[in-house]
Amino acid sequence: MNKYAKLVRRWALSIDIFTLSVVIVIIGIGIWFNITSTPVVAVKLGLRPFYFVEQHIMTLPVAIFMMLFITILRESDICRFAAIGYIVCFSLLIVVLLFGQEIKGAHRWIRIFGFSVQPSEFLKPVMIIITAWLISEQYIDKSFPGIFISTCLIFALVPFLLLQPDIGITIVLITTWCAQLFVSGLSVSILCAFGFVIIAALFLFYFIFPHFAERINSFLYSAADSYQIQKSLAALKSGGFFGKGPGEGVVKNYVPDAHSDFVFSVIGEEFGFFMCFIIVLLFACLIVRALIKAMRTTDIFEMCVIYGIAVQIAVQVVINISTSLNLIPTKGMTLPFISYGGSSLLATSINIGILLSITRKNGKNKNIRYRSSR
Repeated sequence: MNKYAKLVRRWALSIDIFTLSVVIVIIGIGIWFNITSTPVVAVKLGLRPFYFVEQHIMTLPVAIFMMLFITILRESDICRFAAIGYIVCFSLLIVVLLFGQEIKGAHRWIRIFGFSVQPSEFLKPVMIIITAWLISEQYIDKSFPGIFISTCLIFALVPFLLLQPDIGITIVLITTWCAQLFVSGLSVSILCAFGFVIIAALFLFYFIFPHFAERINSFLYSAADSYQIQKSLAALKSGGFFGKGPGEGVVKNYVPDAHSDFVFSVIGEEFGFFMCFIIVLLFACLIVRALIKAMRTTDIFEMCVIYGIAVQIAVQVVINISTSLNLIPTKGMTLPFISYGGSSLLATSINIGILLSITRKNGKNKNIRYRSSR
């Protein structure tokens, strides 16, 4: 066996094959549903029928490469990349507000080398690492103000996210951060104070941001403005247990975001409750597996990272599915690996790469944690 084959074998034995296998299955399902859900949307927008499918398949090799590349990085390298990523993403948030594309009243995207990129998506893996590192440093050295710094870094992003507006990403980032604080042992009273501030902020957002108020009002009062929701519910109901069959659904003819925010409705209509259950089960396996890994580690940094990734994926799944079921106002949140969206696909792949790297068995990627290694 040559040198490279030995390295690959060693990597394969160290990686969490169960998690990687579940992710590959979900990615495969995502390709399948992009083929069935996006052509109608593309034609309505005056594009080639398989435009979105082509874009998704073009992004996949990059996403998979990034995911696998990150698995071989050391924790020190991941922390450095995250620090650089924060600076880059923060800068791009400003660029988005100044020069970004406006789509449905939101400025979230910029064109880079001909591709539409949503910088806020990449804050999700970046902030998991940065906040975990800062929290773990304070856990090790009580004089280090890690929680205070993480608070400043999180809330420095919030105004720029709300100006886009991107309420969904804001909720995901803050929820993930609070979960990391909780598992690190922060006082429940302090967490309750954070919760009170967040609830008060949501009430404030209602009066400041018309886009946010419109979503809430539509959810609570207006049947006329909930056209997409009504079509989504009708599609899920008509799908029954096994669905109408691939390509036979009609919800994608009426709902503009059937390929992204409401892909779960397309799945329910064409493949029925059975496939919806399988997808929820796969995500549950992925999340529970991560939580088990987190409970088995005694390293506070690793624990915060793994819990953060698990919570972030869970929040995205719950928001996307709940929107389709009319349980919460629409948020514009993708279903990881399944909804169309190149930035979301790349960001989620980075998260999985970090998860696989942190949980490697041989520990050869765990040499530092800056101050904690001293």
